[in-house]
Parts: sequence; C-alpha cells; structure tokens
Amino acid sequence: MIKFIPIGSACAQSGFRLAHISDPHLSHLYDVPWRQLLNKRILGYLSWRFSRRHIQCPAILDALIKDLDEAGAHHLAISGDLTHIGTPGEYKQVAAWLGTLGQSTDISVIPGNHDSYVRSDAAQTSDHWSAYMDSDVEASPFPEGTATFPLLRQRGPVAIIGLSTAVPTAPFFASGRLGQTQTEALAELLDRTGKQELFRVVVLHHGPLAHSNKFRKRLIDSAQFRSVIKAHGAELILHGHGHYPVNDILETANAPIPVIGAASASALSDSKTKRAGYNIYEVNATANGWKIQMQSRRYDRHTGLFKEREKLEFHLPASRPRKTP
Repeated sequence: MIKFIPIGSACAQSGFRLAHISDPHLSHLYDVPWRQLLNKRILGYLSWRFSRRHIQCPAILDALIKDLDEAGAHHLAISGDLTHIGTPGEYKQVAAWLGTLGQSTDISVIPGNHDSYVRSDAAQTSDHWSAYMDSDVEASPFPEGTATFPLLRQRGPVAIIGLSTAVPTAPFFASGRLGQTQTEALAELLDRTGKQELFRVVVLHHGPLAHSNKFRKRLIDSAQFRSVIKAHGAELILHGHGHYPVNDILETANAPIPVIGAASASALSDSKTKRAGYNIYEVNATANGWKIQMQSRRYDRHTGLFKEREKLEFHLPASRPRKTP
C-alpha cells in the first residue's frame, strides 16, 4: 500500500501534497465473455488486442506507484480511464487494484470515457469503485442516493471537486459531457468552498479548454464549464484523456488558473510526449493567496524508474481576503 502522509500538523508546516495520475488502463481483456463485445466494445477490444496491450504496461504502473510511495503525498486523484472498455470483469480488476493502493479516504477516483464505453448496470460496474467516488458525507451537494458527481472531499486546506464527463458515445467517438445538473452543482460547490477559504482543485477526465481535444474526443459542453469557472473561481484544474502532459492556463477576471493534463500513467513509448508520467502538487497558503509547486515525473525506459522532468511554480490570489487574527 502507498504510505500516505497523515493530514495534521505536518501538513501546515510543509504544505499539502496532492498526487495526480490519469489513464492507467490497467485492466486486461484475456477472459472477456464474447457476449459483452456485441456492441461498441468490439472496437475497443480489437484496439486492445492489436495495440493497447503492448502500450499500456502494468510494470510501468507498478514503478509509478513505487515512486509515488517514496515521494510522499497526502492524497491521490485518479482522473479516469482505468479500464479499456468498461466491462464488469475490468471493474472488478480495478477495484482489487485500488484496494492494494490504500483506503478510499486517501484516493479520489473519477471515471473516463473508456470506463463508460456503453450503458451498463452500475451494480456490475461502477458500484465496485463507489467508495473511491463518494463525497464526504457532510460535503455532498446532493441528498444521499440521488447522484454521485460532483464529488466533494475536503482534505486539509484543499477541496477536491471531481466531475464525471464519462458518457457512452457512438462508435469512433470519445467525447464527454458534464450536463446541466453537474455544472449547476459545480457553481454551488465553488462558491461554498471559496467562502471557506479552501484551495479548490477541480478534477475531470476531458480537457476543458477549447483547444484541448480533437472534435471526436472533445468535452461537448466545455464552454459551459469555463463559464462556471470564470464566474465562481477555482485554483487548479486537473485532467487526463490526451495521454500526454499539458500545461495550460484559463484566463479569468480574478486570476489565471493553471489547467494541467497528466500523461498516461502506464504508457510504454519512445516519444517524450507519450511517455508515462504523473504530477505532484504541493499547496501552501501565503499571506495573499496560494503558492503551488508542481513536480512532473516521467518514466525512463532505460532505468525503469520515474525521474523528475520539470518543476513549475504558480502564485494565485485567495478567492477572498484572508481573515486576520
């Protein structure tokens, strides 16, 4: 299991450390029942059979988890595509893997488009991960049992707000959608957590900027998402989906907000942009706002280890003036 740093006095002294991985595609399809492939899944199965199973490497994911364990973090966010085609068997594989990483209170998971390839019975699929996708009881924006997302978890000075863009799509499409219910709830959560002077991290699978994805892979209602962020604020936006690292900015009237995309967590590639990687963020409160120190770590296929690729630092104003003693 990952030795997560306990949240307490040490957090206040050295900052809150949030790790982010995405698109691990850790499941396999060797024993998938053929009846489950009589739909769009057959295309994903063929992609896995002839390509993805040679690219998404479990050993690399194991090396990443070992590196994360040594680097240290208070919490881990996983932004989707844990499976290849979202079969019940894959959901069970992923549930077992999550159990080897740590407690659900230390890990927040949101689904990706591969996890919602077709419409499926939640009891056979997403319910296996429900503990990792639940909001804190006191923080949930919905009455119990009416919705899962947005996810809201407070960890130390950080509010983790997880959104699901995972919806079944037509063959050859990998687009996502938030929907009106989520965007309206997101606005309320951003206001609430902003008033609490929390550092608001929004996590979703699809890149939310206009240029983030190709047409068939886009977030369909990304404009609505950006409007909510511009109106209600956030401090950091994290996503995956593209399988390559992204460092972007969403300009708002209050401050530019970092929009960071993670590479696939398990990709074996000679390409510098497609190589497996993940990010760690250290968040510290300052007199006037927040300081974010981001460390990007990438896989080195020559050593089989993850190494620091770059460091970035961001300074953001507080969502409202700090309270004075």
